[in-house]
Amino acid sequence: MRTRLLVNFLALTALVVAPACQGDDPPGSLIVPFKIGANVPCSVLGVTDVTVALHKYTGASDVGDEIDTEIVACEDGQAEFNGLQAGRYHIRVSGVDGEDVIVADNFDNDPLDKGEVTSGAENTADVVTISPTPAKILVRWQLNGGFGMCTDVPITTFRVETYEKEGLSELLTYDFDCDPEEDAVMGYNAVIDPTREIAGDDLDLIKIDALDDKGASLVTSPLSFKMNPPGHGRTVKLTAVVDCAADCSIDCAPGKEDPDNAGMCLPD
Repeated sequence: MRTRLLVNFLALTALVVAPACQGDDPPGSLIVPFKIGANVPCSVLGVTDVTVALHKYTGASDVGDEIDTEIVACEDGQAEFNGLQAGRYHIRVSGVDGEDVIVADNFDNDPLDKGEVTSGAENTADVVTISPTPAKILVRWQLNGGFGMCTDVPITTFRVETYEKEGLSELLTYDFDCDPEEDAVMGYNAVIDPTREIAGDDLDLIKIDALDDKGASLVTSPLSFKMNPPGHGRTVKLTAVVDCAADCSIDCAPGKEDPDNAGMCLPD
């Protein structure tokens, strides 16, 4: 009689426990608060909408596949995700202005922002700080009437110098190989600015120089582009026309001479 009762009790216990073992852990939620810089108003950068994306956590310096995305008004200050599996997630946040240009993000934050979800609970990540995006500089050069190749000229490097305050203060200098290994962007070569030195609200002068294999300039003077600051996240495209049939010269693209500033060029 005691043996039968014990068997029945164990069978009932198994029935009660089995569903919990067989089912998945209940999902959780994650609130991701964000702010611009030192909590400045959205209107300072003109941010209207903010995209918050959760990515698979890799534990490395690169984010994994995108898991979920929410788009909220900047003034909301946070995004909420529901139905998430327990675990860690990388968080990417970007804010656009009225022209749908990304003017602030956290893409270069180090370490990467992350949040953690606990099963069946409401979780809140640390506040994600987004900062102004730099201006993007795209440069191309046309050699010997557009038909030349780098092997046809003594130029090994094109140096791009960016300035604010009309040349009083340098922002970033970047060197391109004449024949870059990096993929072109819309037919141009992109200046790499991982530390966000090229502030779009300050940039007003860019110079392009042509150098030989010893770092000496091959032209009389660098090509200069004067401009009004383009703004955060904006793209500036530049073209240099180089002729090395005799001594090397560097000039504006046809029709891009600045009528208001002698010797200066206009962006594309």
